Amino acid sequence: MLRWAPYPFVRITLCFIAGILLYIISGRELRYTFELLAFFFVAFSAAAILSKKYKSAFATNIAGILGLLSFFAAGLFTAHYRTQSHQSQHLVNAVDAPTHYVGVVEDYIVQKPGYQSTVLQVEQVKVKVKGQWQPAKGKVQLSVPHDSEQQYELAYGDRLLIKGAPQAVAPPLNPAQFDYKQYLANKNIYYQHYLQTFQFQKLQNEPGSAVLNFSIQLRRQFDNLLQQRLDQQREYGISSALILGVKDELDNNIRNAYSQTGTMHVLAVSGLHVGLIFSVLMLLLSKFNRNVQQRILSAILTLVILWLYAFITGLSPSVLRAVLMFSLVTVGMALGRNTNIYNTVSVAALVLLFINPYNLLDVGFQLSFIAVLGIVYLQPRFYKLLEINNWLLDKVWALFTVALAAQLATFPLGLFYFHQFPVYFWLANLVVVPLATFVLWSGVAALAFSWVPGLSWLLFKIHFAIIWCMNEFNLWVQQLPQAIINGIDITLFQTILLYLFLLAFILFMALKKLRYLSVATGIAAILSVQEILETVQQREQSMQAVYSLRGSTGMAILNGQQAIIIADSALMQNQGNYTFNVQPHLWQQGVQEPQFVSLEQSINNDATSAVLPDGNQLLLVNGKRWLIHSVPLQVQPTGSFKINYILLRRNVRVKPEELQRYTFDKVILDGSNSSWYRERMRKELAAAGITFHDVMEGGAFVVGEK
Repeated sequence: MLRWAPYPFVRITLCFIAGILLYIISGRELRYTFELLAFFFVAFSAAAILSKKYKSAFATNIAGILGLLSFFAAGLFTAHYRTQSHQSQHLVNAVDAPTHYVGVVEDYIVQKPGYQSTVLQVEQVKVKVKGQWQPAKGKVQLSVPHDSEQQYELAYGDRLLIKGAPQAVAPPLNPAQFDYKQYLANKNIYYQHYLQTFQFQKLQNEPGSAVLNFSIQLRRQFDNLLQQRLDQQREYGISSALILGVKDELDNNIRNAYSQTGTMHVLAVSGLHVGLIFSVLMLLLSKFNRNVQQRILSAILTLVILWLYAFITGLSPSVLRAVLMFSLVTVGMALGRNTNIYNTVSVAALVLLFINPYNLLDVGFQLSFIAVLGIVYLQPRFYKLLEINNWLLDKVWALFTVALAAQLATFPLGLFYFHQFPVYFWLANLVVVPLATFVLWSGVAALAFSWVPGLSWLLFKIHFAIIWCMNEFNLWVQQLPQAIINGIDITLFQTILLYLFLLAFILFMALKKLRYLSVATGIAAILSVQEILETVQQREQSMQAVYSLRGSTGMAILNGQQAIIIADSALMQNQGNYTFNVQPHLWQQGVQEPQFVSLEQSINNDATSAVLPDGNQLLLVNGKRWLIHSVPLQVQPTGSFKINYILLRRNVRVKPEELQRYTFDKVILDGSNSSWYRERMRKELAAAGITFHDVMEGGAFVVGEK
């Protein structure tokens, strides 16, 4: 039987989360949240007084229910209060766009190839209509090129004067593409600005938090030290990411290897790293627990080291939530109490969600807490399945069960967010996690003793050698047969069903009640039917799509679960452009491995294409004719030859009257055209009464049947 009494904070946190979710689902526009909170709080207070007076089970239950509803209302109110766009001075509520604005850099500076990126907190704007400065609020995702003649590197606390108006973050322009607009909105960022040369000026530097500023500066100094002492870029990138959480210099091949072996979590400074430090500290201080004074001294030392580590990693949110959770465990141990880990995790989640309710939508937040819950509950049960007398094998088995529990708990979320499953995660984690422990401690020791000649050299050499071994092992695992299953596409509803299936099966195993097995079987049946229906639909689909790709031409021809990608050289050479913009749509439609065809090639398969004498291309697919117009027209149509769609690319010189010689349905402007060209053609086509679609403005052009 399930007993809720030992888990008060679990109930409280779940109600608080329910309030946040309702606010988000409702469109973030719920009003009277404060009044609702006040009502339930007053009702709870009255019910609590009455329950103490009459001391009846009914009165106590009513008071408890009203108390939980108070936390539910608190979740609603907190989410509303933390949504900055509701403020009257916020940029989203401005009537006129500013000509200039002033703001303060309030986040870390992320270094990218060719530019640096950060978040600017706006303080003032200058509006052309009034011609004067006025207070304003809002965050802007700022990108500053490295090649600016000012050669200025941004720093936390910089107050900048910027010319121009920030642009609203654009929604995704391709089907199933990652919604960057929603991602930033969850961080209360609704605008972005790509600055050009001479478009900004530093006024002064006034860090909002002296503690955070010192933390960022310290992390930067340590990062520079690692870069100086580790002469290989690949190993330096891993060291900086694993110890300090700086992933700016990660090698793409290594990043892919860690991702495809299921060990990417060791590069994201988070609960794993804090847990490794905590476990070693518990081992070293295990003998100092004989009396209260020793326990308190050990707890103070543990807390100092944990928060010092958080400090040198720049006080990143992922580390802070882990440090907070282990700090609560440490305090409970110091007080001599057997703290309930589920209550501890719940308190940590409650505090973090109160600070920022939108942490609930953060992938790292979700994965961290679900992985911890999975390890806490599942790992001991997996570990007991096999009794091993050999010390080394027993440790290997324990580590394997930890990896298995974490992977099982995060399995549905991993499929939903990353669309892949690393087959050899168990093997990779058996080796990489212990190596990551040595990398972490050897790196911290090397930084701590960097001022000692000889010892510093030895520690950095050891640190480098361990990282090299870890990298090579991951690259080897990546090359194993069927190391990664890609292209798995599930909906949010299916993700929820998977978690309900896991929960029902776990309850069946724990309580031995057949009704839970029946529920699990029913959920599995629903998922199976959904998958069958989706597969049948995908095998009957027929569609064509022209994608929104900046600087490139990309067109997909889908028939069933097969696809042909017609691409220009720019797309062929830019794997990232394809992966981010095109691949998610293909995976959503059940296409795993499309066939790539260059624009210059002829097609004789599900589609037929021919290069015309003037260099343009005629494409026939499923009864639709496409004229891919890349060079000026020289071939004139004869008779009643009909074209369904004309695709204009590469700033081709053409006049609307030349196009009107054809009979066609619509003109498509793709992303290989310059912005000035597309703007001019939109005006000319509209003036001529020609129907058109600009994929860089209206998103991908998709026709056909699903």
